[in-house]
Amino acid sequence: MARRILRKSQEQKLMHRWWVAGLLALVFLAVAYGFISLALDSGSWLEYATGLFFFGWAINRAVNSFRYAFDR
Repeated sequence: MARRILRKSQEQKLMHRWWVAGLLALVFLAVAYGFISLALDSGSWLEYATGLFFFGWAINRAVNSFRYAFDR
């Protein structure tokens, strides 16, 4: 029975670079800031929730960026 070789695509390899994860963290942080500042003006709970979601995702990407940077 032949073994199957697992190959990662170019995008999968790029997502495991520390600077890409850090850049995504900054982008998500900017989006979160935009939604939360918009929510402060309008008072919409949906915008608060969306802003908090993007803030959490930015923290996730920042943690992964540190892991990828110091994993070597």
